[in-house]
Amino acid sequence: METSGTTNIAKNAESNIQTVENKNKQDQQRSTEKEKLVQELTDMGFSKSLVLQIVDNAGDVPKALIVEQLLTTNPGPSENIPVVEDDGDQLWEDVTVANKMVIVINTGLKMSVGKIASQAAHAALGLYEVIKERTDLSSDLISWNEQGSRKIVVEANNTNQIIKVCSEGKIHNIPFFCVHDAGLTEVEPNSFTALAFFGSDQELKPVTGKLRLLK
Repeated sequence: METSGTTNIAKNAESNIQTVENKNKQDQQRSTEKEKLVQELTDMGFSKSLVLQIVDNAGDVPKALIVEQLLTTNPGPSENIPVVEDDGDQLWEDVTVANKMVIVINTGLKMSVGKIASQAAHAALGLYEVIKERTDLSSDLISWNEQGSRKIVVEANNTNQIIKVCSEGKIHNIPFFCVHDAGLTEVEPNSFTALAFFGSDQELKPVTGKLRLLK
């Protein structure tokens, strides 16, 4: 015959098991939410190591506050990210980093600074979408994001040169994105304004290594 004491012990044991299960579920949910948040923030271009540091210390604060802290935090120079002094004649091949995005600007079109900035942004965003669709580049894209999403902007002297560079990139099977402007402001319609490549030093140097840094 089951006594009241035995019944209470069984109920307590069952309650403890339920408590542990609930805690495990909550921990798993928090872990999933944290992973999702970290991925969202690194996709925005923040360093993964910095994101993890701030998210771990933030607790249950809104995402907007974490982003604000990321924007106002200066992690300092990394030994893995070179500081490039622009001497006016430097070639980007002198800058040794891992995977990078190289953006080529057609300076022969004599675009304003603002126009160049917008065309470089078009090239970078367009290439990013191309890379995301390439499953064979998934690991490279992840490491690139984690290492600061490094980009280098170089110049092509004219349309003929940027076309030649683009053709060489195709020959070497390097992921790329070309920008042809609609011609609503400063340049003629369909002007070849910018070009972006993604790859390692070894892959990119034969194609863009001799182009000068944009200044």
